[in-house]
Amino acid sequence: MLKLPNSLRKELKKPLGELHKSINLIEIPLRKQIKEEKLIIAIGDVTSKNLVEIGIQPQLCIVDNLTKRKPIQHNLNHTNNIIYVDNPAGVLTEEFIKLCSNSIQEATNDNPIIIEVNGEEDLAVLPCVINSPIDTFILYGQPNEGVVLVRVEEAYDKALNYYKQLIKE
Repeated sequence: MLKLPNSLRKELKKPLGELHKSINLIEIPLRKQIKEEKLIIAIGDVTSKNLVEIGIQPQLCIVDNLTKRKPIQHNLNHTNNIIYVDNPAGVLTEEFIKLCSNSIQEATNDNPIIIEVNGEEDLAVLPCVINSPIDTFILYGQPNEGVVLVRVEEAYDKALNYYKQLIKE
């Protein structure tokens, strides 16, 4: 298990990519990404729900059925391929890291996957960036600000640096 140290908490609250006020503002590059069959990963319930509502189906969604620590109904039903995993807040379990990596390899437009986390998915961006093809887009919510678009090619080194700072337990 890898634990988030207190020294890294403030840094990880900063966007790892481009912050946008709305998913609608980045709809054109997202549609191009899907058309070219390049991977889109959505992390978080609101981000996943908003993408599906505008007709963009991420190949991989990672959700925990919470937003701002409160239950949310997202009604993601674009796939029957749902995998459940436990992952407590502030950590990345070995099982969760492996599941992210395997799902990235298996997810396609015709085989979308939802990972439903019992606990928290907040740190999922790190193993997703590290294990994704270089041309992948990863989106996650930035509370009270909008959505972050992470281009793996641009974020890989920073994500790997953060990942190496997690504490092994």
